[in-house]
This record gives sequence, C-alpha cells and structure tokens, in this order.
Amino acid sequence: MIVKDRPYIGAMLRLPEITFPLSIDTIGKALAMGEEFDIHCLNTGCHHSSRLNLVALGQRIGFDHSCLVQDIASYFFCPKCRAAGRPDKRIGLTCHTLTREHSEWPRERQEWRQRVGRARADPA
Repeated sequence: MIVKDRPYIGAMLRLPEITFPLSIDTIGKALAMGEEFDIHCLNTGCHHSSRLNLVALGQRIGFDHSCLVQDIASYFFCPKCRAAGRPDKRIGLTCHTLTREHSEWPRERQEWRQRVGRARADPA
C-alpha cells in the first residue's frame, strides 16, 4: 500500500538524494548516510538513554523532517523523570555511524556470539 501524499510508506523506503556539500539535516538523509541516534536524558542523576528508531520516527513525522534536537525534542520525554515528577523534556541526541550489533550481518553477529559464549564457558 502506498499513500498518495507519502509515497515512501509501503514496500520500499525512498531515501533522499545526497548532494554535496553534505549536510545531514533531515531524518531521511541520516538514514541514507548510515547514521543512528541515541537519545538521552540531560537531567542530573538520571542519564536514561535509548536508541532512536529513525525509520519509525520518519514514518510518523516524515523523512523530510529536520533531525536536529530542537526540532524533534517535542516528540520525546524521559519516562523515569516523568514518573519521579522531574522535568521530562530535557533530552539530547548523539549521532554516530551504524556500529551496533543490529547493523552487522547476521552471520558475523552469530560468529561473535559463539566466540564470546566459548570464552565465558572456558575458565582460564
């Protein structure tokens, strides 16, 4: 199913064209360049953090939406601070390349888990 006003929702995700000089300023460009974001609470003593799902966020607010923290902060809050009665909208973003376990090829991830499992099982 393809929605008329948002043709990227459906079987295929349509990423924007990358132009130079490079400016990663939208969610779509961040995805196209292989970036991911961690979102974290800035309140003293909390430091709650989580990985941001850019695909889900782009489908919700649009892949042409700005990915700057001041433009997407209104969509997020810290659940720990909200439960404790502290200000829950003090958030920050950290942008980095896809290096986490979910971005690796499945075979490489499985081989790594087997090596780690053997290392833990074999006492030295």
